[in-house]
Amino acid sequence: MAKTKDSQNLMEKAYWQIKEMIFRQKIWPGQKIIYGDLANRLKMSKTPIGYALGKLEQENFLTLIPNQGYFVKEIDPEEIREYFEVREALESQAIFLLISKRSDEGMEELERRIREHKGYVISIYDRKKMILDAKVHLQIAAMAGNRVLWKQLKQIFEHLYLRFRVEFLHPERMKVSPLEHENLLEAIKENDLEKGEAQIRIHIRSAMENMIGSMKREEEDFEFGKAGI
Repeated sequence: MAKTKDSQNLMEKAYWQIKEMIFRQKIWPGQKIIYGDLANRLKMSKTPIGYALGKLEQENFLTLIPNQGYFVKEIDPEEIREYFEVREALESQAIFLLISKRSDEGMEELERRIREHKGYVISIYDRKKMILDAKVHLQIAAMAGNRVLWKQLKQIFEHLYLRFRVEFLHPERMKVSPLEHENLLEAIKENDLEKGEAQIRIHIRSAMENMIGSMKREEEDFEFGKAGI
């Protein structure tokens, strides 16, 4: 029994460590996963690593190509759009639930997270900036009091921020996003449902347009480079 439990713990450890490597960009979107390399880096046998890779494939973070192996699954513009459409539906509902409760519980934490996001000033997007943004939105979902909604939203953020090269995002968005957070906070404080839902939709759609637009610009730059232009 103890051996089985130790094996399960090792498998879960491998899963979280590989996921962390994707997050830290030690493994890039589109990159092939090399079993031997992972085994050396994680100091594990191939068994727990195989379990972890299989689980990450089921969760759509990896893709398995026959006779080639596992690759970190790249995200495409249409998939980005679909995730943001679901995100908009979830977060609009979170705003509805939160404002309907008319409670100040968690408001200080929300204000703190908005300040942290605004106060982290950089010239190019990085993972930390995106995580600080996600924490603002997950706090709103937590305040709404729906655990299923919170969990689904967290999964969406993981796919958007682990499978997308965030450094490609246009930095101009960083000037606008904090203002949108503050407008959203104001609507929540005023218990203004119409304003709150409008602000969250504006915020999410703007973020989606930036992400899709950044990906298309990167693809165009790559094609120009191939053509020697």
